[in-house]
Amino acid sequence: MPLTSHLRPTLLAVTAAALATILGACRAAGPHSGGAPPPDGRPALVVMITVDQLRGDLLDRYDSLFTGGFRRLHDRGLRFTRATVDHAITISHPGHVTLATGLVPGRHGIVDAAYYEGPAGARRFVDALEDRDARIIGAADLPGVSPRRILAPTLAEWTLAADPEARVAAIGSGQYSSLLHAGHARAEVYWYAAAAGRYVTSSAYHDEVAPWAARFNDQELPRFQDEAADWEVSVPVDRRGLANPDDAPGETDGTHRVFPHRLEDLLPAGTAPTAAQKGRWIGSTPYLDLATLGLARAAVDGMALGARGRTDLVSIVLSQVDEEGHWYGPLSLEQMDTLLRLDAGLGRFFDFLDATVGADRWIVALSADHGVTDSADRRAAGLPAARVGVADMRAVESAVAAIVKSGAGQKPDVLAARVAAAVRRFPFVADAMTAEELLAGPQRDPFRALYRSNVQAERIPRFPLFDFDRGTSAVAEQGVLVRLVEGAVPDLDPGVHGTPYADDRSVPILFMGPWIGSRASDEPARTIDVAPTLAALAGIPAPAELDGRNLLGGTSAAGAASRARS
Repeated sequence: MPLTSHLRPTLLAVTAAALATILGACRAAGPHSGGAPPPDGRPALVVMITVDQLRGDLLDRYDSLFTGGFRRLHDRGLRFTRATVDHAITISHPGHVTLATGLVPGRHGIVDAAYYEGPAGARRFVDALEDRDARIIGAADLPGVSPRRILAPTLAEWTLAADPEARVAAIGSGQYSSLLHAGHARAEVYWYAAAAGRYVTSSAYHDEVAPWAARFNDQELPRFQDEAADWEVSVPVDRRGLANPDDAPGETDGTHRVFPHRLEDLLPAGTAPTAAQKGRWIGSTPYLDLATLGLARAAVDGMALGARGRTDLVSIVLSQVDEEGHWYGPLSLEQMDTLLRLDAGLGRFFDFLDATVGADRWIVALSADHGVTDSADRRAAGLPAARVGVADMRAVESAVAAIVKSGAGQKPDVLAARVAAAVRRFPFVADAMTAEELLAGPQRDPFRALYRSNVQAERIPRFPLFDFDRGTSAVAEQGVLVRLVEGAVPDLDPGVHGTPYADDRSVPILFMGPWIGSRASDEPARTIDVAPTLAALAGIPAPAELDGRNLLGGTSAAGAASRARS
């Protein structure tokens, strides 16, 4: 999730309006163990897990070391080996909402984390989630956010539209991540706010934190924060060669680059970390994902998910693979350690669901919002690699400013075409396209087809050419989208994503549960297919005219159960 406030170790056709009246998630419920199954053999609980930045090759790379959740998904689930993201701007906001809606960003509206909105000639720069009318519940001093700019219903909303008595929770490690999956659903929605050192929500969902979430924040979360203060490598010595060396050049900014990663090393000698420092620090470690899985367990217990004869939903976003990938690189030892700890944490969570909901009464999908590119890894493999830095960005901005100045009074489409032509001349640019060109009709060029999926007439993504300090983009303001040459990325972190190339589009897609079976499929699968497939398995009607499809054809939990009885 580039350009968001990642904590660094060094820096201690159902409409949303129609669904607004649905009262989905009951807040008061006690712990449970199993319960009445839903009718027609449907699963009692649907689980959607998104691992931010989990590139498709990483699970295979470390497969021999997995013994927990990844192992179980691999051995007992359905794996799609040709799974991709089906849009060009492969960053977190559009990727999450795509997974949740079954639509490409141009249709669900979140085309970028920040974008230009409005008609040509009068566009304004907006954050995708900022909402001054909303408040952060649990951290009143943080800026308000809401799902108001998401234009399509999510799986969470489909679930509640199908059964207003169903209960939905969305839990996330990354800032706002769970909101992107919940959309406009009246659900229990929590994400971790490092600045507050706790899980928070938006007033768009509730005016107070649910008792089970408050209890977790007060009683359970401090244990994870304490454990995170001393992050030791857990990878067996004889398997560390699967990752890059621990002191590989290019990791971080050259500080705090090798294990162990200890909070106390960043403090004055003899100084004990404060609760606030621990709250920030955990966001740079894999322990935050383990805490998020702990909060998901609290949600299952506190809301009695899967225990009331309904089909409930819990969506979980685990963001620390993205954090370590940005900071240390996708093949770093830190990333490998993060995946091993997550494997163990997922294994415990799945065992918990077996014991609490029932081993044959829940289904799960696991995917990612995007992959990642690492310039150092590409160079080591003899592949083209380039970093587009501040000077490059300023040169582009200057060229665009000159065209805009000289073209005062020209029609916006003429000006946009001139800007696109000028931007194409830069050596790190493969193509520059106007929104008008892309939206004129189907695109024969496969890359342009991906960019067409990422644009609306009045919402233009700002990635990848933008001012690093202000976040704005003179190129996007003129209605132009840019494809960098393969291997080129903005010079931000060691690991960066956002391009339409294989490294950034490759993700895993796995399903597991009764009637799904255990096998690998080489059938093409896309992240737009995840929500409609889960919905079909759970017997939840999906809106018509989605971009995605049910990957299992006519397979559903109800149908499979009926066939098993006959």
